[in-house]
Amino acid sequence: MKTEKMLDKLKDILSAKRHAQLEEYSSLKKVLKSLRNEKRKFAERLESEENEETRGEIESRLKVISKQRKKGLKVLKELKVEREKNAHH
Repeated sequence: MKTEKMLDKLKDILSAKRHAQLEEYSSLKKVLKSLRNEKRKFAERLESEENEETRGEIESRLKVISKQRKKGLKVLKELKVEREKNAHH
């Protein structure tokens, strides 16, 4: 899945209502894992890239991925707590 599609999927999950987010829990985990892998790839490309313009583009993509992953991880943690509470009731 391309980075843009993953970011779109993450945005859809994050904007969904809480019940829908709970249903998308495993999908959210997969998207976050894929984004982590993309982040690593871009970081590796950044290290080897010498063109300043291309470096700037890679850095901006890394920032977007990082911010979105942080949001997604926060929601994932919240959902995990909710799932655990619901499992005990």
